[in-house]
Amino acid sequence: MNPLYLESSALLRLVLNQEGAVEVAQRISRASQIVASRLVRVEAQRALLRMVLDHPEQSRNLPTFEGRLADVSSQMDFLEITREVCDLAARIAPGSRLRSLDAIHLATFDMLRRLEPSAEILTYDNRLRAAL
Repeated sequence: MNPLYLESSALLRLVLNQEGAVEVAQRISRASQIVASRLVRVEAQRALLRMVLDHPEQSRNLPTFEGRLADVSSQMDFLEITREVCDLAARIAPGSRLRSLDAIHLATFDMLRRLEPSAEILTYDNRLRAAL
């Protein structure tokens, strides 16, 4: 059982019960610890709000999704977006087209791996996967 770094794309698959949700739930259940950047809460909540704006019929499901997000979040240990994380994010994976928020996730995961070399990351983001 290793620590699992949960990135936003994986968290949202679970919260929204999308393809891959079963895998995410299984990986969470096997992990010794669930870790994420504090950024994941912001990204997930904003994604839920955008979903309702784009698909107003989903507004009736918003409380369910927010409840799932709160449940999963209560199991997570959050790593803060520190100056060290930001400095690393600015220069990490220089040969990739990694976007800023994904770079923060990658830098945070890198910091976690320094403390817990057995830590794994769960992401469905192709750019982030390519930069690993």
